[in-house]
Formats: sequence, C-alpha cells, structure tokens
Amino acid sequence: MGFSADAWNRAKPWYDAILAHPFVRELGDGSLDRKVFLRYMIDDAHYLARYSRALATTAARWPEPDGAAAIARFAAGAVDAERLLHASFLDEAGIELSNLDTEPTPTCLAYVHSLQADASLAPVGVAMAGLLPCFRIYAEVGQHLAGALAERPDHPYAAWLATYGDPEFAADTRRAEALVDNLAEVDTTNVEQMHHAYARASRFEWMFWDASYQGETWPMP
Repeated sequence: MGFSADAWNRAKPWYDAILAHPFVRELGDGSLDRKVFLRYMIDDAHYLARYSRALATTAARWPEPDGAAAIARFAAGAVDAERLLHASFLDEAGIELSNLDTEPTPTCLAYVHSLQADASLAPVGVAMAGLLPCFRIYAEVGQHLAGALAERPDHPYAAWLATYGDPEFAADTRRAEALVDNLAEVDTTNVEQMHHAYARASRFEWMFWDASYQGETWPMP
C-alpha cells in the first residue's frame, strides 16, 4: 500500500464525519442556507489564495523537475478554476473577490498557516502530504454528491457540485498522490511526519466546514 492510500485509510473517520456534517448534507440536497454558503465561499477564497502559495513554495523545493512542474501547475491551473467558482457565486451576491473586506476565520488562518509553515520549513514530503487532503477530500465529496446534480439540474449549488465532481479534478488528485507516493518510497525518513501532516489537515478540513456552518468569528474584547 502506498503512502496516500495508507494515509487516507487512517484519516477515513474524518471523511465520514465530513459527509455526516449538516453543511455537506445540506449542500448536497440544496437546502443549505445561502448566507452560510456565501460565508464559506468568502473563507474559502481567503484560504485558496494562501493554499496556492503553499503549493508554489512546495513546487520550488521539490527534488525532481517533473514533479515540481506538476505541483506548480496545480498552484496555477486548478486554483484558477476554483477562483472562478468563487467569483461566480460572490458576484451574484454583490461581493468582489478582489476586494474582500471580511477577514478569514480563526480556523481558516490556523489551517492555511500550518500549510505555509510546512511548505517553507518542513521536509518537502511533509509539506506535500499536508496539502493532499484538500485535494482528496474535495474530490471524494464532489463524487459523493454528484448524483444530486444528476437528479436535480436546477440545483442551487450546481456549479460547486460540477467543479468538484469533475473527473479532471479527481485525476489531478491522483497525480498529486502519486508524487507523494513516489517520494515516500524513495525516502522513508519522514513518513511518520508525513502522516501527522496529513492527519492534521484532514481534521482541519472538518473544522473548516464547521466554522462556516457555525458562523465562527473572532472574539471581541
């Protein structure tokens, strides 16, 4: 079993918890409150801007050129597609993606700052292992909810479902996992640290959905 399959099996309880979360269940059946969804879109836009930088930093440190180029493409192409998704929903609400005046939630910043710190300071395999759950969990959730779009073409969150249920997104996920699997085979020194990074990011993924659903904000003095 390769690293990514093993890490996914270990993190599976968190994925199950994500599927059971009311945010994801209501997203799937279309009943999610629009204010909650827009709150999530804004936080995700903040997250994605920083996540792409973590990917780019990791790409610059990757030990072989083909892998570095692939990770750099993830930072550019896939992220661009997601930003277009954010822009489409936020534009409808009269919110400019380039001028967000709402600060990221504490959960968002804690999550993405851990990724950026690893991208800069941790062994590169650890950095990329922490970036994988965002790929895998969204691909899995997208595929899990894809049936809702087939049953209801007028689904209010059709664009979200189509983006993450897209087979190309799943293919990018497999490419990212293969890079980490290959690195873990060549150098086993940091495999346990890689598992810790993967598990931490998986927990943060659940926390991210929950922060939006609960309306998490910064405390006031």
